[in-house]
Amino acid sequence: MKAPLWLPYLQSIVEEKNGFFTFVFNGGSEKVKLNNIQSILIYGESDFDLPLDIINKICGHGVPIVIHRRNIPTPIYISQGIRKDPDNTLEAQISTRTNKRKCTHIARQLLVVKMDSMKYLVSPIILPQYANIEQLRYIEASHAKKYWKVYFEKLGKPEWVRRPAKNIKKDNLAVVALDAVSKFLSGIQLRYIAYHHLSAQHGFLHTPTDYPALVYDSLEPYRGIFELECLKVFKKVGFDNNNKNWVGLAIEAVKNKLNDKTYVPLTRQIATYQELLHGEIISLKYYCLGNQRKFHIPMPGKPNGGRPAKINFLLYGRHAGKTDFWKVAREVSKDL
Repeated sequence: MKAPLWLPYLQSIVEEKNGFFTFVFNGGSEKVKLNNIQSILIYGESDFDLPLDIINKICGHGVPIVIHRRNIPTPIYISQGIRKDPDNTLEAQISTRTNKRKCTHIARQLLVVKMDSMKYLVSPIILPQYANIEQLRYIEASHAKKYWKVYFEKLGKPEWVRRPAKNIKKDNLAVVALDAVSKFLSGIQLRYIAYHHLSAQHGFLHTPTDYPALVYDSLEPYRGIFELECLKVFKKVGFDNNNKNWVGLAIEAVKNKLNDKTYVPLTRQIATYQELLHGEIISLKYYCLGNQRKFHIPMPGKPNGGRPAKINFLLYGRHAGKTDFWKVAREVSKDL
């Protein structure tokens, strides 16, 4: 499996023989083939100037580069150009986005699943049947306010908020780490979006096109899962460590979670959490192309009976049929 690469305070990149590259960063180095890299997050200030030929080689392998600085709210995204697409997915995405009913359906699904993933802290809000995009955004904001209030209370910092002013953000260790995790995950989704010929700039719940709105749309359903992992780390580490340690430990926890296996009731498969992210993009593409009547979002769950959903995609995971499948499925879903 391709793995995302986190490079805090990058110092140098050296091209080795046989397609290997060595990335030297603060605290260590990684020697890896570009074919084995999912995405790259360059975090923090650096005196190293990224050479153009290195950028060409990295992006030529379909590996997106995300550059994130603590005091810059909008990261820099570098990815490969548009490739030939016989399905004309981009036109189908734009057409779906301008269709009020379909766009609202996608936004609604994203929000329903997002709130469900956060119910470990705050109960989901029941959405009005005919809520439009603006109403859905208002509900999302209301739910998020309650969620973050409880989140920081659990952390023992009720005075903290998710979007602090710039002059006090550095004192909020959790926000610095959560922002870094968000950028780390955005690089993974950017690769899947580009690979499946979708436009990262054209979202459904988030509609501005001056940033990769679809990347953040697609991360919404899974935020509760990864933010819970961060909360566990924050509570375990405490407040005696500086924010650099919080960032590293949070990203490491999320990397481990991405490789954890879970049971997915939607497709009746065992898959990793990273494969859930990929499957969501496939599902969105199929819905835009008209190959599915509904936009389904793969999420972890427990094995149960009943008729499966009508879907036309599968995750890159295991299929039912193995003699130990249901035993393993129950085992990987026991903590849900």
